[in-house]
Amino acid sequence: MNSINIDRSSVVEQVADALREQMFAGQLRPGMALREGALIESLKVSRSTVREALQLLIGEGLLVREPNKGVSVRQLNEAEVDDIFRARRVLELAGVRAVVDASRRDLTNLTSRLAEYEAAVKEGSPVEIARTHVQFHMAIVGLLGSPRLTEVAKSLLSELQLAISSVDRSSDDLPEMLRVHRQIAELIRKAKVEEAVQLVDQHISNAKAFVPASL
Repeated sequence: MNSINIDRSSVVEQVADALREQMFAGQLRPGMALREGALIESLKVSRSTVREALQLLIGEGLLVREPNKGVSVRQLNEAEVDDIFRARRVLELAGVRAVVDASRRDLTNLTSRLAEYEAAVKEGSPVEIARTHVQFHMAIVGLLGSPRLTEVAKSLLSELQLAISSVDRSSDDLPEMLRVHRQIAELIRKAKVEEAVQLVDQHISNAKAFVPASL
């Protein structure tokens, strides 16, 4: 009988999805350690599957592995948060200002990402709200038409995923958050550049104000 290669990737993804859900829901908080033995017992999977899932989340910037300490949920310090938001502000405001030269494809992408965010807020999944929130802001940077800058934004926002989910959870009015994003998209579509710049800048400042408390 020929050997059969069994693809375990789906199981690994399921474990990673379960851990993401707990992180974005605030059940696994920044700085908390993840013990392989406890995960194996609670999830009823093999050690190799747990290790692959943890490595996947480390690659996404959600977890960190430290020598002699093991794996824990990523915890940003204040200096890192300041630096990420500084870079984010530069990229997103540049994206807004680039709308006058943006392609139809990139403008359509912004509209699509907003629709996904709206659907996620309606559904109420912490993972999907955080993911689509990040995708919307990446689409703003995408208006620059530079794949490299979009990748930079993806890296920055990946580091902030847990903080962004914390901001979303802390908000007692997600519909109001959604209204702001709709307004941002509308101003961008109408090429009201300075109004859009002001609103995005304010939105970023408001988001940053919530982050230190969740470090």
